[in-house]
Amino acid sequence: MLLVALTCLRVLPADADVAGAASSGDVQDALRMGTARLDRMSDIDTPRRAVLGQLMGQLLLATGREEQAEELFQKQLRVYEGMSRPQMRWLSSMDRAYLQLHLNRAGPAAECFNVVADCDEAPAPLRVEALAGLALAVHGLGEHRRAARTLAFAMNLASAQAADMKPLLEAAELELKVTARLRQYGDAAAAWMDVPPAPATLLDKARTLAQTPILSQRLVFLAALCEPGLGAPGGAAGVFDALRWWRDRRLAPVEELGRIEAALALVEQGDAHTAGDVLGALASDDTRMLRHRHAIELAFVVSRLHALQGRYMDALRCFRQHASQALTRMRTELQRVPYSRFLELQERADQTDSDQLRLPLRYRRAYQFIVEHLNEKTLSVRRIAAHIDVTERALQMAFRTHLGLTPAELIRRLRMARIRTELQHLAGRDSVLAVANRWGMGNRSTLAQNYRQHYGEAPTATSGFVDLLCVEGEMDLPQLAAIQA
Repeated sequence: MLLVALTCLRVLPADADVAGAASSGDVQDALRMGTARLDRMSDIDTPRRAVLGQLMGQLLLATGREEQAEELFQKQLRVYEGMSRPQMRWLSSMDRAYLQLHLNRAGPAAECFNVVADCDEAPAPLRVEALAGLALAVHGLGEHRRAARTLAFAMNLASAQAADMKPLLEAAELELKVTARLRQYGDAAAAWMDVPPAPATLLDKARTLAQTPILSQRLVFLAALCEPGLGAPGGAAGVFDALRWWRDRRLAPVEELGRIEAALALVEQGDAHTAGDVLGALASDDTRMLRHRHAIELAFVVSRLHALQGRYMDALRCFRQHASQALTRMRTELQRVPYSRFLELQERADQTDSDQLRLPLRYRRAYQFIVEHLNEKTLSVRRIAAHIDVTERALQMAFRTHLGLTPAELIRRLRMARIRTELQHLAGRDSVLAVANRWGMGNRSTLAQNYRQHYGEAPTATSGFVDLLCVEGEMDLPQLAAIQA
């Protein structure tokens, strides 16, 4: 429900009542008001219709009406035609991402969210929501560290440009820590990596989000799962209360996911009886279990349930299903985790390479500054020298003595490496010049010359974008020949 809460913050003031009903958990009322309002809106209300339609689509998914949600998203495409091409691309990508994430197709969802998440030109609130969605998607693929980095980037962006979204992202951070532990699948070697927050921490955050019950109730539920006495008699009362809250609001998909997560926590504590009660019909229908969108988690928890009951053959059969489905996801969806420029920059900034260690301590700060600001066109030797409070000459001498190249040469080398990485991962999706601009290099001839010097080929040979440059009219033939030269 995190994305629903974030979308509610993007809804225009004219529809604040609909957003308020949605965030408070009155989903049916929100759907009734919102869908009726969409039908009455004129074509000139394009921005308002766009965000309200996105909220309605997500609420339909939350209530298990996938077909209606997909139909609404198709209608939204006609609404987006009245907007600019970038806006149409961003909003339609978000719609596809909502649907794929709901169906637990994390790889395709990550691809769609990344269209917005990796775009500096996207509006900050929309980009923050896309980053949160991307974090949820890669988390679902087991990429927990990458999910945490993505969420941290979203929080930094929210702090600067969308402050009202930051508390929701902090709640999401706590949620990811709890669910990462639940999905260790008995791997004791990995369990130390994700220490879940204390129940009191989750409840404190829930109280700060009391005005957003759809999110605070999720935190209350997760706090109940983290209680040490969950497997004791009566220890799961809070879990059943939360499930009842979702059921009363007819949020069947949310309730089902909660039941699976609760069962995972209960079998971990050896409480097979309560785990069976929580799962209910989900554990008794093998055909439904295989086709369920959370089949991987469901097969594992049913396997553990059978083992606790002494039904070892059934446990082995279910575990084989779990392993087969997990392997299939690894072979297919994990390969679709998209390249993210902001993550590339962040990860590089956190790394200490051998070149940096060769420098004296003061000048290592200069190297780190270069890495952190590599994508900025204003990065210069003067700015680097001022950052560490030395003269430009001293900076030049230190780099030349210890690295064998000047700061400017290091900047060019690092930029070429980042440009090449992005061209390899996003071959054909963007122009060479657009990629270079994102890494602070906007001169075509300088780009072509430096790239060929480093890699022995033109950048277009790496990207496969030669024909599209001319087709889309981005450059004429003489300019194209200069880059290929």
